[in-house]
Amino acid sequence: MAAKVSPSSWEELPPVLLGRVLRCLPSLADRVRVRAGAPVHCPSILRKDALTEVFGYLAFDNLAFLVDHDGNCSLTNPITGETLPLTKLAPAVRRAIDGSRAFGPAYIQKGYVKAVISSPLDLVPDPLVAVLILEGYSLAISKQLDAVCISMPPELEKATGSAMIDDIAFLHGKLYALTPHEGLYLIELDASRLSELKSSSCFRQCIADDPKQQEIYSTNKHHPGPEYLVMRYLAESNGRLLLIRRWMFIPQNARLGDHDRTFQFEVFVADLATVPGRWTKVDSFGGQALFLGSECSKSVLASQCADGIEEDCIYFMHRVFDNPCREHFGPCVDPLADSGVYNMRNGEFKPLVLDAVMAELKRKRQFLTWFFPADE
Repeated sequence: MAAKVSPSSWEELPPVLLGRVLRCLPSLADRVRVRAGAPVHCPSILRKDALTEVFGYLAFDNLAFLVDHDGNCSLTNPITGETLPLTKLAPAVRRAIDGSRAFGPAYIQKGYVKAVISSPLDLVPDPLVAVLILEGYSLAISKQLDAVCISMPPELEKATGSAMIDDIAFLHGKLYALTPHEGLYLIELDASRLSELKSSSCFRQCIADDPKQQEIYSTNKHHPGPEYLVMRYLAESNGRLLLIRRWMFIPQNARLGDHDRTFQFEVFVADLATVPGRWTKVDSFGGQALFLGSECSKSVLASQCADGIEEDCIYFMHRVFDNPCREHFGPCVDPLADSGVYNMRNGEFKPLVLDAVMAELKRKRQFLTWFFPADE
């Protein structure tokens, strides 16, 4: 009689084979659900035992941006384990912290907000990596052996009314920055001489700031009540640069991240053919689907994804890590928080994942982010 063979675990797959499986799926983040009813998995590079030397990480495209307990930074492919050290980035961030009155030494580990890359690692061995740091008040730009930190120069800060950068994105190898008042700036740089870059001369305005644009809108200016928060994202989509406004309802006295709910999206494309440029409203992605998040936003061709990914839809999540919201203490009752799928054509929302998947996610005490396995 033949011996009974136990079914193999997905975790036993070699990284290369697991990567091939993942490439066929519209993957949700650190945990990937590889078949119907299967458990939710975390890539080995991000499991608890592998994170003992890692203080924090950001995920974007098919990479993890890792920061160790000494503040050293690197890029790692969680599937293949390929790593690109960014040896000059941490010293540049330390210099930015030393020159700031608002941020202390702890920010060398926790001050990273978002990372983007100019080209995939398999196409360019030493691409530009841009990292939004210090809550958006500085921008770090790095290659393997060079790095610099810049910030909004005083004259621009005075003109725009803000020293912050809301979001960053690469388009055709060029780095762009979005301000809270929806100004768009091209960061003019020489990749061969990053350390010589000066804040006073590298910000070139493409679209003017609009002082009427706010972050928080009150329903009643004279009496306390519910408020509306507008979060703004910058994303490349099929050769275009998009501004996404995300309207969120916040009940009175609620903490951000606990009860906020998205009720509307507006999408604009940067028209850079005119001087000055302008934002033009659009209601279609031209066959693309947009995955939106504070750490990672990416547009993909819906027809090349697995069944169920719809064009002209925004797949969104919103996680808040830096306040004592309920996910940090006790059971993780809402791992996706404010999440869903928004259809740009009819303005309707639907859940991001099935109830069965959500039930499994609720048993995990891990946070989610988007992850996109590279094409072969």
